[in-house]
Amino acid sequence: MKRSLLCAAAALIVLAAPMMLAPSAARAQERGAPATDQLVRGATVTGRVLMIAAHPDDEDTQLIAFLARGRRVETAYLSLTRGDGGQNLIGNELGEALGAIRTEELLAARRLDGGHQYFTRAFDFGFSKSAEETYKHWDHDSLLADVVTVIRSFRPHVIVAVFSGTPADGHGHHQVSGLLAREAYDAAADTARFPVKRYGRAWAPLKFYRGARGNRIAGAVAMNVGEYDPVLGRSYAEIAGESRAQHRSQGFGGIQQRKGAQMDYVLRQGSRVNESTPPADEKSIFDGIDTSFARLARAAAPAARTALTAAQALLDSARDAVDLRRPDGIVRWLARAARLAQDARTATPRCMTDIHTGAMSMMRAGEDNDAQRGGACDATALDLDAALNTLTTRTAEAAFEAAGVAVEATAPQELLAFGDSMPVTLTVYNRGHENVTLAYARMNDALPFLFAPIIISPDSSARLSRNIIGLVDSRPWWQGPHIGDLFAMHESPSDGLARVSYVGVGSLTTVPGVAVAEDARRITNIRVTASIAGQMITMDAGPVMYHSADPLLGEQNRPVGGVPAVTLAFDRGLEWMIANKPLDHLMRVTIKSFASTPRTFSFRIVKPGGLRVDSIPASMTLQAGEQKELFVRVRGQLKADRYEFGIIAETGNGRYMDGFKAVEYGHIRPIRLYRYSAIWLQAVDITIPATLSVAYIQGVGDNVAPFLRQLGIPVTIISAEELPVVDLGRFSTVVVGPRAYEAHRELVAYNARLIDFAKKGGTLVVQYGQDIATIGVMPYPVTTPRTSRVTEEEAPVTILEPKSRVLNSPNRIGDADWKDWVQERGLYMPTVVDPHYSTPLEMHDPGELNIKGAVLVTPLGKGMYVFTSLALFRQIPGGVPGGPRLLVNLLSAGLEPDRAVPRRVIP
Repeated sequence: MKRSLLCAAAALIVLAAPMMLAPSAARAQERGAPATDQLVRGATVTGRVLMIAAHPDDEDTQLIAFLARGRRVETAYLSLTRGDGGQNLIGNELGEALGAIRTEELLAARRLDGGHQYFTRAFDFGFSKSAEETYKHWDHDSLLADVVTVIRSFRPHVIVAVFSGTPADGHGHHQVSGLLAREAYDAAADTARFPVKRYGRAWAPLKFYRGARGNRIAGAVAMNVGEYDPVLGRSYAEIAGESRAQHRSQGFGGIQQRKGAQMDYVLRQGSRVNESTPPADEKSIFDGIDTSFARLARAAAPAARTALTAAQALLDSARDAVDLRRPDGIVRWLARAARLAQDARTATPRCMTDIHTGAMSMMRAGEDNDAQRGGACDATALDLDAALNTLTTRTAEAAFEAAGVAVEATAPQELLAFGDSMPVTLTVYNRGHENVTLAYARMNDALPFLFAPIIISPDSSARLSRNIIGLVDSRPWWQGPHIGDLFAMHESPSDGLARVSYVGVGSLTTVPGVAVAEDARRITNIRVTASIAGQMITMDAGPVMYHSADPLLGEQNRPVGGVPAVTLAFDRGLEWMIANKPLDHLMRVTIKSFASTPRTFSFRIVKPGGLRVDSIPASMTLQAGEQKELFVRVRGQLKADRYEFGIIAETGNGRYMDGFKAVEYGHIRPIRLYRYSAIWLQAVDITIPATLSVAYIQGVGDNVAPFLRQLGIPVTIISAEELPVVDLGRFSTVVVGPRAYEAHRELVAYNARLIDFAKKGGTLVVQYGQDIATIGVMPYPVTTPRTSRVTEEEAPVTILEPKSRVLNSPNRIGDADWKDWVQERGLYMPTVVDPHYSTPLEMHDPGELNIKGAVLVTPLGKGMYVFTSLALFRQIPGGVPGGPRLLVNLLSAGLEPDRAVPRRVIP
């Protein structure tokens, strides 16, 4: 299951996660009374829990919501992968593009359930049947080091592994996540194996649990995740249901959880604090761990100890006295506690780069520090350091919220071209009952908005504006080429934070991307300091936003970012061409200006020998914001191979060679999928019958139809809704895309028309589906276990019927057609097949039983029915030559073999 060749070739660059680091990016979106209640209740909560699993949607959202929202525990989820190898029920993005979507779905989920989000460098290469197979793709030591890095960054008291690390987990990725979670729990404090300079200060989590996902297990700790929160108006299970529904690309956008008590369970499997206590005697996952606020004061230096003791008393008073309809009654306590928390933070040495909570608290290289001069950075000091970061964030937010102070930074456009400028407007609203003094406001800790304090009276606001020049398009740390099936480890130099100093180490080091919570990355961040109830309090207020109005969806808010002044983008990253025949091919390039002034440039073409290029102008001028389409005509002839073709816009001051595709779905932030302004030309030896014409019903993650058109095959895409009225008699072949019956349930009702099309002389080609064997759409029965896959993309293929039409006409299928496959051979493959079907192929993973259900062919009336569970939907977009050759043979199964004339189809 190698990663897609196309993904590597197209140099995909994904822009979704902003790169400034900020402390409260994963907070839920409530304001007013719910927010005040959450912040006041959680101000003195200091426990931390890290959950570990393999993919987006593996996490136990009920447990995360219960801990983060219900008990205000700092909770994070570490997903080994971004789900790149999965399927896509909402669009045709696959591979790294799907990984970007699923990353954003996880971030949307965390904004609801209150958790933080981490990832390792693991690329999801597709389904794996065992840990052993998985480790052939993921280097064990590298991935373990990533998990250790996250543990040392987040410093959890408790680790919860979602999976058992045994074959019972099913998916090999699941098993590995369970194994690595326990290994990292044991190894996170080992500085000989994982040196401080590279992986951060050693941290030993105190307890290790495995999740049971609602299954009662003897000795497990039980938690009522269905507990109702009267202020939020929902139970934590209901919040979790909404959180889980963000995984819509995987089909989780369903009904929220039912009301009432719901139990979740975790079983203790490791402890450094209460080993003598039987797991069955535990009442809480924190049993045996001192998570009291008082422990912070005991661990602090005298000045910080005094501040923390006083802050605790004030926060206790605020919690006891809060009136959620009049939160201003506790502002004086919250404001004083926030000031004391910040004083304690200032008085306490930072023992490690503050990776988790943001850029503003990071030590810069060469910055002096008591701990750096020799102070102890033991487990107690590290714990205090992390707890103070949480305390300062929560108390500051609580004071601003209770005082009715809101901060908003807006810009007039979403994307700013490099080198251009635009105004940013900062508005501070005072909706409380007392004056507030705005003393300080900066963007990215650099650009000041004011130079003298401003008094803001009740029910008024202060509005300030400054011009900003250029914004980075900070490329996420995980984008770019892979090293095997791990993303390369690097940092973007543009975030200004890649070079920092770990306290007590003395030398510069690079912060690994995995150490930074994904929800904490921003391109912009506004930091304000205001005097509230006589106390100067500093708070990070979030990114600069662009507001727009959508006629259907209403107000839309998006973080601003940078973009090249001119972008050039081909429609896709691959063009199929027929080898060894004259070519006359048209490709579209979209050229767009994001600059505020006209830009003039000439073009330089990178092309293979044997091709000539027409219709390229000598130069082009784009006005500000203008977009043009350039149709590039290539002629000539190519041998069977893969070739690079590119276009570069050149000016006297530089060149432009990037473009992007915007991916927008309503439940996630917009994503910009960047790639170089280049394309692969894949020339393939292929014969296509002149009379082949196709009606294509697209399935899940299905981008095959456009590639068939590139080969000159007439293809009409029809929807399931159109099926009853479309004249199928115009086509020789109808194709049902992968999982189309599941994505379009009405297709099941209309299936009789498809079967009738075949009976009257047409060819019906149906691609795999998870439930296709049970929904009664195949002409003869098959049995398809969910685990029936051939995941080894190089698995041997045995020809059982050498004379089969689908292996010989119009293309003779040989060994070369099974080379260089990506991710897998096939999935959801029938294992028990009705004898009406012929089974020309056999394949299986090493050590497993033979599978003959990769291709099933049967006459049906006057026509042909073809079913395939081969992963052609990955091979054809992935540039695998055998993919289109095989598919064309399947599409042509009902054509007359001698004259390549379709059988007569009666409408």
